[in-house]
Amino acid sequence: MVKVDFQSYSDYIYICKDCKCGKVYPLSIAEEYQYGDIFVKSRTECNTVLFWHYSGFAFLLGEYDEGFLKAVYDMVLDKDKMNPRRFILLSDERYIENYFRNKENVDIECRYFFEYKNQNCNLNCDLPHNCELKAIDGRLLSEIQGRITPYFSWNNSEEFLAKGKGYCILSDGNIAAWAFSAAISDDEIDIGVETNERYQHRGFAAIVSKAMIQYILEKNKIPVWACQYKNAASAKLARKIGFDKIGECAVIKRKEA
Repeated sequence: MVKVDFQSYSDYIYICKDCKCGKVYPLSIAEEYQYGDIFVKSRTECNTVLFWHYSGFAFLLGEYDEGFLKAVYDMVLDKDKMNPRRFILLSDERYIENYFRNKENVDIECRYFFEYKNQNCNLNCDLPHNCELKAIDGRLLSEIQGRITPYFSWNNSEEFLAKGKGYCILSDGNIAAWAFSAAISDDEIDIGVETNERYQHRGFAAIVSKAMIQYILEKNKIPVWACQYKNAASAKLARKIGFDKIGECAVIKRKEA
């Protein structure tokens, strides 16, 4: 397995069309919106391509053999703890899923993918008293604390502020919820969203998500959404604000100790 030079990333845009679930992530790397790594089998064999996004999501596209899958398996296990970030392989290929089902120390789950289909969905929301909707700037970005934040999928704050977008709700001056561009390509933007535990069940996630949808549509791009199969709340919110489920894939990762 060989790492591709950054200057050649655009050469691999074509193969991203083979990705049926979450293609915005490999495209975000190949189109140079976000940080990530691209690997091929060798300098002369470039039909097997592994995309590894900053968030940790990885996608194996093109032609692959047992040898390349073994190299990917080693990256999943990371026995020598050499990976600079987590490695989670997403794939809708049954052959790949079955290969990893026969391997030790691997967990396989499922991820759902949604696309914004309901163009007639009402994107207007009335903010509760003492609440403000704000675009995420440098100060607000530094104050957001949670599990799913822009730092989850962006290499640094400067990169996010230059290329990404996000909104948050302030309740009495406190950051209550936020939504942001978790992945960007020329055609799509994946939405990441989280609510501060103190402010859950108030509809704030829907408000910030709708703000992101409006922004994405104004950019003439397609809003996309994804969540783990167990995250019923995220799937319910997606459908509520106009998304339809379009697919699912296997989530292949190292088994937690």
